[in-house]
Amino acid sequence: MATLYINKSNLFKNLDKISSINPNILAVIKDNAYGHGIITVSKLLKEYGIKKVCVRNIDEAEIIKGFFEEILIFNPTGARNAKNISYSINSIKQLKKNKHPYIHLKIDTGMHRNGILENEIREVLEICLKKNFKIRGVFSHFCCSEEENSDTFIQYEKFKEIKEKIEKFCKNNNLKKPIFHIANSTALNKLPDTFDFVRPGIAMYGGIEGYKAIMSLVAKGVSVREIENDGVGYNKTFFSKDKIKLTTVDIGYADGIPYFKNGCQLKETKAVGKISMDYMSVLGEYKEVVVFDDIKEFVKNFDTITYEILVKMSPRIKRVVIE
Repeated sequence: MATLYINKSNLFKNLDKISSINPNILAVIKDNAYGHGIITVSKLLKEYGIKKVCVRNIDEAEIIKGFFEEILIFNPTGARNAKNISYSINSIKQLKKNKHPYIHLKIDTGMHRNGILENEIREVLEICLKKNFKIRGVFSHFCCSEEENSDTFIQYEKFKEIKEKIEKFCKNNNLKKPIFHIANSTALNKLPDTFDFVRPGIAMYGGIEGYKAIMSLVAKGVSVREIENDGVGYNKTFFSKDKIKLTTVDIGYADGIPYFKNGCQLKETKAVGKISMDYMSVLGEYKEVVVFDDIKEFVKNFDTITYEILVKMSPRIKRVVIE
């Protein structure tokens, strides 16, 4: 059976690098920790000393509620009043319906996807004061931080101004100052100030340059075939006139590998022909095959991003931590 190996040493090195920028880390482990396994990664983050994380929904928060001091839910639905769970408030409409006491206010500084608008902030703060909500944090999200343009700095300056207004309101109303966070993975080295906390996701997992990949996918060989002047797989899109050996391995597009019609480059060999739902054929004879050990290299086979491949790794594939 195929196995996903999670490299603890590389994860810790990535966290060390992030900590050198800002030691206060609000780690993003949504969507099954970007496919790495939310429980597996949570155990490692707790061992490292991470105390705050972000997840997608209440279901994910429930799974890891015993690991961290605070869990921020980006898309909360329903009610969960545990003290270590915070709800992201993404609109004034949501705030008016909200009954959960612990919140982070998400501000739209330019992404224009969701978030509280700048002209709504005063009303939002008054509602929080009236309903006695505990504003634990205030944050925003960059739209273009992986690019070299002015958008990131425009958003940064806007967030800085908003921070000053919210801090003044809190001081005038004897409210505890919330933490402010906006620095995602690709903004870590770009900002004049990363504020109270940084909020890395893909950098922790090594899915961008400058960070070590922590996931390796190893598939098991299930059969070997020798062909000559013949093809392999659906529609025989791969055909060999020469006598060659091929190994079928136990990984396919049902496991999260992007679909391909004419093979793709693996770590030490090449997949050929069309990938199947549960299998693919590779050149050579193997007991096991490293499909990838650096997602940044593997993604070059496809017109996509590292995030997409990582998050689609099937939860049924066993995750094993290696040092």
